Amino acid sequence: MIIQGKHIIIDAFECDALHLNNITYLEALCNKAAMDAGMEVLNSYFYPFQPQGLTGFLLLSTSHLSIHTWPEERYASLDFYTCGDQDLTAQVDFLIRGLSTKKAMVYSMERGVSQPQLVKFNEMTAFDHLKEKTSQELDS
Repeated sequence: MIIQGKHIIIDAFECDALHLNNITYLEALCNKAAMDAGMEVLNSYFYPFQPQGLTGFLLLSTSHLSIHTWPEERYASLDFYTCGDQDLTAQVDFLIRGLSTKKAMVYSMERGVSQPQLVKFNEMTAFDHLKEKTSQELDS
């Protein structure tokens, strides 16, 4: 049996604090990222904390997508795991733009690998000019 997967971990800094506390917006953002990747969303659960912040989780037929937010710090952490060898670059970019992130650390690793590997790392910056496009994509 071949076990193969991709695990993406995103640390998003200097995000739009209003987005990070908007449960409707974030659920739509995560759902669109998963569906645009051709993934089936089996279940979605987002929980708001008081006075702010939230945790959201999408159970996917190919694994999961989760988000945890700290609006007071303008920070979000995301975990995107999928079976197979899909390229998730477009979905990562979409999520980062959707949070209006100014700086993101993106870690990528293969799952189901039986030998040591290097975790891939990418720093992404300057997403302000793309903010409007993501909002329009969610509205459509």
